[in-house]
Amino acid sequence: MPDVTLVVHGLMEAGETDRLEKAVSRLGFVETVHVDPEKELLAVSYEGGEAELGRIEQAVRDAGYEPEPTPGAKNAGG
Repeated sequence: MPDVTLVVHGLMEAGETDRLEKAVSRLGFVETVHVDPEKELLAVSYEGGEAELGRIEQAVRDAGYEPEPTPGAKNAGG
């Protein structure tokens, strides 16, 4: 199961981490989601590969945030 951590700017200001967590958790292939608003990080464990990672990033955008991969995230998903 791949794990990815994304930088999501604006989490501290917005204070709406629950909304982001729910948006990503709704994806059927997502196993776990953890949002760290202080570090502006979103950690996700999921089943799949690059296509699923793209859907996670789109869910983050749909929630009103812009995700950035952390170093090494491009290698996630095999």
